[in-house]
Amino acid sequence: MNLLFNLVAVQPIHSAKFHGGGSYGEVIFWALVKRGVQFSCAYDSRKYLDPMILDACKTQNIPLFDINEKTPQQIIDENQIDTFYTPLYSLEKKWDIDVKDFVFTWHGVRALEMQYSWAGVGFAKKLGQKFEALVRYRESWKKHYYKPKYQTLAARMAEGKARTITVSEHSRASIKSFFPELLDLEIPVFYSPMTAYEPEGFLPPGVAAKKYFLLTSGARWEKNNLRAAKAFDELVGMYQSQGKPFDFKMVITGAANPKAYLRHLKHKDRFVLLGYVENRELEFLHQNAYAFVFPSLNEGFGYPPVQSMRYGVPVAASGTTSIPEVCGDAVLYFDPYSVSEIKNRLVQLLDSKIYDEYAARAPKRYVEVHTRQIADLEEAVNFILKV
Repeated sequence: MNLLFNLVAVQPIHSAKFHGGGSYGEVIFWALVKRGVQFSCAYDSRKYLDPMILDACKTQNIPLFDINEKTPQQIIDENQIDTFYTPLYSLEKKWDIDVKDFVFTWHGVRALEMQYSWAGVGFAKKLGQKFEALVRYRESWKKHYYKPKYQTLAARMAEGKARTITVSEHSRASIKSFFPELLDLEIPVFYSPMTAYEPEGFLPPGVAAKKYFLLTSGARWEKNNLRAAKAFDELVGMYQSQGKPFDFKMVITGAANPKAYLRHLKHKDRFVLLGYVENRELEFLHQNAYAFVFPSLNEGFGYPPVQSMRYGVPVAASGTTSIPEVCGDAVLYFDPYSVSEIKNRLVQLLDSKIYDEYAARAPKRYVEVHTRQIADLEEAVNFILKV
């Protein structure tokens, strides 16, 4: 086997420097390195790539091919590549490649599942991002862009010309629901693996341990953090109207465009909007939070709640897509489109009896999920390598 690994999939996409698909791809990369597999990688020299990965490629003699110098197809043809694996499928034309064994992880069909919203425009900072937000998820865009490209992919799979795995039962069902020609095709489900970083760092000024609600991925409107921020903002106002003390804050990481939040909030001093934080610092924030709030509108798997549950931190989350499957009965669920319902869950988490119950459930669920993740990682690598 002459394997080419698509490292571009772990590099920044859209407005996000770090993303779930990228984290997934990094774990697969390290699993291949650990096994001593001989492979090469395609990457984009113009984008950020974890220095540890770059160093591993150098020390392990893993060839790196820059897609700015040659197209993926040229890399494949000139290096006699017979197997191509990408941890995140791309609809871009340059990745529509011809290779003997095309293998990919299909995290889901968010592009077809999501409802259009103008909110994406408010979160975008650059002109190109704003244009993308104007059309992405529109029904016309789904019909004339996303659906035909995915239809071609599904046909390729149905003909046995591509192999895929996915990361949750929700994603598998969604794939088959949108593409009934795949109903009888075996698509293995291997839970999305994650790296358990050790927490390290410090809390932002004015933020005390166990005195803040945590939100992550603040740059992406699909994560729906604005509704959760509005719910918390109303909660602060509710306590103030009753003359009751309330010393909690809300910390939002990855909030690359603070104005997208602050323009909607009354109690701005209760919000701490951080940019991108490194993995160990993010773990530290998860560990020290009072509770974690995950209002995401769409997930193929969803790492963040599991990260918080590792530390016995109670979680309130959307009851949509893969989230209930991953989190089980260990979190409080809400309708992600309802600000009032999100606020209700925050009120519940302020009840010590309910809080303690979900704090006890959290680490048990973490162990269950993490145990399966470890086993499924081995199976995912076996699938890629055909062993």
